[in-house]
Amino acid sequence: MSGNTRNCSSYFDARQRDGEIKGLFFLDKTQRDTEGKRRTDLHFLDLERGEISDVLSTTPPDVPLGSTVVTCGNHVYTIGGKILRGGILRSLNHVFRFDFKHAERGWGKVSSMLYPRGLPEALAAQGKIYVFKGSRDCFGEVYDISGDSWVPLCVPSIAEYSGVSRPVLLDSSRSRILVHFSGDRYRSLYAYYYNDKSWVCLDPKFPYWSLTVGIVGNVLYVFHEISDEICSWKAYDVQDKKWLPVKWLTEFSLHQPFTAPVGAPLIHLGNDKWCMVWHSVTLNCFEYLIFRMWRNGHGGSYAAAVDGYRTSASFGSVNPTILMP
Repeated sequence: MSGNTRNCSSYFDARQRDGEIKGLFFLDKTQRDTEGKRRTDLHFLDLERGEISDVLSTTPPDVPLGSTVVTCGNHVYTIGGKILRGGILRSLNHVFRFDFKHAERGWGKVSSMLYPRGLPEALAAQGKIYVFKGSRDCFGEVYDISGDSWVPLCVPSIAEYSGVSRPVLLDSSRSRILVHFSGDRYRSLYAYYYNDKSWVCLDPKFPYWSLTVGIVGNVLYVFHEISDEICSWKAYDVQDKKWLPVKWLTEFSLHQPFTAPVGAPLIHLGNDKWCMVWHSVTLNCFEYLIFRMWRNGHGGSYAAAVDGYRTSASFGSVNPTILMP
């Protein structure tokens, strides 16, 4: 492992302050190792200063490319991935763990998944990691962190004819995971209640979903589309099961993220504050947009930029992966 392990712990401590996310870790594949192969380095993006740290850690070479990254407390896990063997791209079931507070220990291997998975969807909740997609043989599985063991996830009937859309979304206030299914005829929103290990259909006709999606309170926000004249969000009340109008306030009308690519992650920083972050290859930097979205008292939602809403941090990157808080 390379990098400054002391700084890794201090950056982790500074990531959140006063109940608000102030910075984000990300994995970058810009540099190459001594054999000329791309390596994966851990960095920290300071959202307040617009600064990026030096390399904090480097994953071992046996961590495959295309793995899915999940954070849980002060740990980060890389799950699955693909490797080229004999001219064929094969999925793997490997899982590696890194401790921000004890970076000197490096990346260690934990129990492998039951099935190989390439680019699975995954998230952590209450000491467990839930993994979906990426395998033709198994719908999903659950990792018990304390027991270092995997078990299959129960399968909803809709999975027989519809696939899971990216991403799956944690609704922690209701102890459930929101999963959008998309098929030839059906687009539906389901909830998996992980304490009861049960599935419930929330809306059998749920057309809007994207890689940029988040939930706070009763409102689910979906970044719908960008064009030269419109930046469209959809808002859905998960309790009343109805769509809400979203109004852009005047001061935000000129600050819509037209340059943000489809799939920029939506990160809830705290309270009603949100962040979209993406890497611009053209500008050779990270760009991020900080704004507020909240439920108004008239049956709809408002959106508005905050001071210093648009920031960039110079950094030439190859396929960066933001570690969701």
